[in-house]
Amino acid sequence: MIVSAPGKRSSVPGDIKLTDRLIGLADTIEKEGHVDTDIVNAIDEQIRSICTGLSLPDTLPDQLIDDIMTLAQNVDIKKPWTRADLIAAGEIASATIATACLRSMGIPARMVDPRKAGLLVSSSDSRMSILPQTYLHLEHLKWTEEILCVPGFFGIDEQGRTVLFSRGGSDITGSVLAKATGAKLYENWTDRDSVFSVNPEIIEPTAPILEISYREMRELAYMGFSILHPEALEPVIEQSIPVHIRNTNNPTAPGTKVIPERTHIERAITGIAASDQFVALSLRRVLINQEIGILYRILRFFVDESINVHHVPTGIDSVSIIVRDEDLTLEKEQRIRERLKEELDISDVIVTRGLAIIMMVGEGIRDNIDVLAEATCALAEERINIETVILDYFEISLIFMVRAHDKTRAVSALYRTFFKKNLDDKSKFMR
Repeated sequence: MIVSAPGKRSSVPGDIKLTDRLIGLADTIEKEGHVDTDIVNAIDEQIRSICTGLSLPDTLPDQLIDDIMTLAQNVDIKKPWTRADLIAAGEIASATIATACLRSMGIPARMVDPRKAGLLVSSSDSRMSILPQTYLHLEHLKWTEEILCVPGFFGIDEQGRTVLFSRGGSDITGSVLAKATGAKLYENWTDRDSVFSVNPEIIEPTAPILEISYREMRELAYMGFSILHPEALEPVIEQSIPVHIRNTNNPTAPGTKVIPERTHIERAITGIAASDQFVALSLRRVLINQEIGILYRILRFFVDESINVHHVPTGIDSVSIIVRDEDLTLEKEQRIRERLKEELDISDVIVTRGLAIIMMVGEGIRDNIDVLAEATCALAEERINIETVILDYFEISLIFMVRAHDKTRAVSALYRTFFKKNLDDKSKFMR
C-alpha cells in the first residue's frame, strides 16, 4: 500500500493539503528564520483529527508532531535536502497512521520508509530518474505476509539525502514497487470514478474511458490529464503490468484499465487534452531548413537557458519553437533574440504568446482517414483559427495550436464531433 500525504477535507472551510502546509512551513523558516506556530497548529489539528476519526491513541499524533517539529528545526537553506525531509513528513504521517489503523483492526502491517528500503534516485534540474539498483533493493518486499505501508513521493540519492518527486509523485512510487515486486496488477486509487475523455474542469460531464493503452495514457497525462502522474507508467511498461485506476470513495465503479495494447477500439479518439500558456518563437530566413545543423544550433540556445522545447514545426524558410510561457521569461527571450542575430544572422523573429495546445489522442487515428478533416471542420464551424497542426508520426496523437481564449470552445467542438455525436447515434439506434 503506497500512500500520499493527507489531502483536503471538503467539510473544513479553507482547508489545504498537508503537503502545502509543510511547504509553507519550510518557506517561512527559510525566509524568516523561525517556525510559524500558526502553521504548526494547523498541521497538528489536521493530523490529530484523522487519528481521532480512526479511534487511534493520542500518543500517535503527539509523536508525529514532535517528529515534524524536529525536522522543521533542522531546515537549513544551505542544505536543500533538509527541506525535503520536512515536506516528506506528510507521507510519513499517512503511512504511520495507515499502519496503526490496520493493526488496530487485527491486520498485520508495518511501515516501510523507501529511503531505508533503498529507493534510489538521481535528480537534476530537468529530470528525476529511478536508479536500476532500486529494483534489486526492493525485490525482497514481495516476500511478506504483512501489508506494507510505504510513503510515496520521495526516495534517496546515493549520498543518502532525501529527494522529492514532483507533485503527484506517489503514483511513481506505486509503479516502482509494482515493478520491483513483479506485481500482476497496480491499482491506483484516486477520487474519480474513471479517467474521462476530457478534463472535467473544461467540460462536464464527459464520457468515461474504461480502457486505455499505455501510449494513450502517457500522451494525455503529459498534456494535462492529472489523474495519473505522466512518469508513473515508465516502470510498469517494461513488465507489461496493467494499471487499474479506481475511486476510493466509490469502489464499485468500473474505473479505467491502462493496458499495454488495446485490441478493441470503438472510436478513433480516446481522449482530448488541453493546456494553455504556450508561446511560439517563429524564425524566418530564406532556405533556413536546408542548412545542415541549423536546428541543433538554434535549440542549443534553449538548452543554455534551461528551457524545455515541446514542438518544432518547420518549413523551408521557417522554424517555430514551441515552449511553455513560464519558461520563456522576457529576459531569456531577449538573450535568445540577440544570439539568433549575432551567431546565426536570424533577425526575423516573431514571438506569439497566449497560445493553447489541444491534443487529440487515440489508437484509432491511424486507421481513420477522416479524423483530421472532421477535426478541422469542427474548429472551422466555431470560427477558431488554427495556428499549427502536428500529426504524430505513429498516428496516435493529433495536435492543434490555437489562441488560449479559444481553448474551451475548441475542446467543446471536438468533443461534440468525436464523442457526443457517437453517443447520440447509439442512443437513437437503441430506441
